[in-house]
Amino acid sequence: MAKDFDVSWLHITPDEEILWAGHRSFYDTFPPVAIGLVLALIGVAIAGSGLFRWSRWVGIFLVLAGIAVVVPPFLRWRSEWFVLTTEEIYHKEGVFSQDVTQIRLDRVQDTVFSQSLPERIFDYGTVAIHTAGPATNNLVFENVSNPQSVNGLLTEQLDKVSPRR
Repeated sequence: MAKDFDVSWLHITPDEEILWAGHRSFYDTFPPVAIGLVLALIGVAIAGSGLFRWSRWVGIFLVLAGIAVVVPPFLRWRSEWFVLTTEEIYHKEGVFSQDVTQIRLDRVQDTVFSQSLPERIFDYGTVAIHTAGPATNNLVFENVSNPQSVNGLLTEQLDKVSPRR
């Protein structure tokens, strides 16, 4: 797999390889981005119209509001990563600070993927990973593209790690 993202946050051993890496589907991010862009365009139109004295300020306010609506979901989409390797599962999130969850595959108890009707139409959904042990640390790959394939790849790797599954 091509490494089209920064892997410096991964703790990969020499014999470990990345099987899959992805982030949230853009379909999950699209509604707030579309709303923000519409607000910004309306703001530009109002500011440029000059119909009223205050048009410029209303336009500037709408442009800034549009930017405020677009930036957080876009940054979350670009900064959150899910990674499956031959030995571990990783989840990284955060723009200014980072939170990385790392779970060894031999600790995984079971996996579940789910998709609502709109998610099936746009081919994204959720893969939940449940771990064993007293300090249970579950992990959710939320709104990833093609969750059935991701869950299948994860199941194949789990079978290699623990053939008795």
